[in-house]
Amino acid sequence: MTTPSRSLPRWLQPRSRAERQRPASLIDVDLDPAQRGAVELPAERALLVLGEAGHGKTTVALHRLAHVWRGLADRDGEAPVRAAVIVPSEGLARLLQPLVRRLGVDVEAITYDRWAAAQARRALRDVPRRESETALPLVARFKRDPAVRVALAELAPRAPARIDDDPDAPPARSRALVRRADLQQLFGDRSLVEAIARASGSVTSRMIDEVIDHTRVQFSRAAEDEWDHVTDRARLVAVDRRAMDDGTAAADAGSIDVEDYAILFELDRMRADRRGVPARAPRLYDVLVLDEAQEMAPLELALVGRSLAPGGTLVVAGDVHQQTDPTTAFLDWEATMRELGCAEYAAVELEIGYRCPPAIASIARRILAGGGSGFAAGGEPAAEFAPVAVAFDSERDLAARLGHDIAALQRRDPRASVAVICRSPLTARRMAEALRAKVPARLVFDGRFLARGPAQVTIVDEVKGLEFDFVLVPDATAVEYPDTPAARRALYVAATRARHQLLFAAASRPTPLLAGLTFLDPPRGGV
Repeated sequence: MTTPSRSLPRWLQPRSRAERQRPASLIDVDLDPAQRGAVELPAERALLVLGEAGHGKTTVALHRLAHVWRGLADRDGEAPVRAAVIVPSEGLARLLQPLVRRLGVDVEAITYDRWAAAQARRALRDVPRRESETALPLVARFKRDPAVRVALAELAPRAPARIDDDPDAPPARSRALVRRADLQQLFGDRSLVEAIARASGSVTSRMIDEVIDHTRVQFSRAAEDEWDHVTDRARLVAVDRRAMDDGTAAADAGSIDVEDYAILFELDRMRADRRGVPARAPRLYDVLVLDEAQEMAPLELALVGRSLAPGGTLVVAGDVHQQTDPTTAFLDWEATMRELGCAEYAAVELEIGYRCPPAIASIARRILAGGGSGFAAGGEPAAEFAPVAVAFDSERDLAARLGHDIAALQRRDPRASVAVICRSPLTARRMAEALRAKVPARLVFDGRFLARGPAQVTIVDEVKGLEFDFVLVPDATAVEYPDTPAARRALYVAATRARHQLLFAAASRPTPLLAGLTFLDPPRGGV
């Protein structure tokens, strides 16, 4: 065991050689009997894998995928196996892609957003190539609400819409049952938007206004189109060489939202059912793996379910305690599987944890349960590498101290991965900038995490399914983590990314979610 250094906080102890002897990845493990039984179920059986963070849900899902894929690939004279692993974040997709390849499976790991866009552009007409970049989260929250089906049911009997309902427009030559203009009719009509709000019960007046305003911009003409009569095209380029609308309120003109893809598919299905004709079919897959399924909205789940070929294999993994996306709300697993079109399925709940040391796993569970007296009295850790909480006078002092100590750690343990996980992007940007004065630090919002090297500063939504040797939560304050279910789930996710050590730090009043865990004074010594 490495002897703890007096110059480093307890959380920053370099790892010993024995501690490095752990599986190199999620797939380099020996499956326990429960995991093996789930992997080897008959191929036609849908599987739901549940468990706490670090209990091997993704491991089981990937081995199940490989087991079924090999069986299908061995068929003589059959078409190539179509399979995909669908995840909510780019970081998780980047983690899983090489792992499935190492399992010998020719399968793409892809985010839901990219997968749904490809499905829509393949099956539906007039879908814009450009997605909106300035829509507020309130718009996404509205469009992912289950109550959107109420308005779709009202639109289903109508003919496909035309932009601005222009009566003088030439008749459409396409037999398509949905068009992009249906989105204008759905989200630009205040009466329909308000009908969704009444059915939802959780939609605010601000959401209504944002959705209508955003739709108006999306269906307006881009500046280049408005000025297409100008023959000198060089005059239509801004001085910074960008498009004229970039950086303006009209930047999303002619765009589509990622939430719209599932909505268009559902409207197409409703209209096809009413007319007794086939709906536009998304690309079908023999095997679909859906990881972190608790983050999916109902219409998105329905699109995934429709993309499974008859007799295909569906593998779903998730943990309700890790539902952190504020633009959707998890109902229950029975409703999730029903939306996926699976009335019957096998469910396995994994009981053994593999990622987090016991002390970290214990604190994470108490964060969910309410903390309080469950934490060690006086802030003394229950084990040598148990989580530590440190209080600082200011964020500047916090960043200076931690930057100094991270640099010292990386000199002694250069293969260690260090993640600084914040609740909000604004905090992450400030922290990354402050840390760079002491240590190389990367700001990661696009999933491009490194296995080792600089400290990686990111947010909770980016690290779902990932793990790091050392995890620092630098904003464990009452402002960022109030006593709410959403904050509990977010802090739980951040804490359970650590496979060696964990530190909570606060530069103002500590979060009540760690009540009973005494915040220590910062380490003494200059920085």
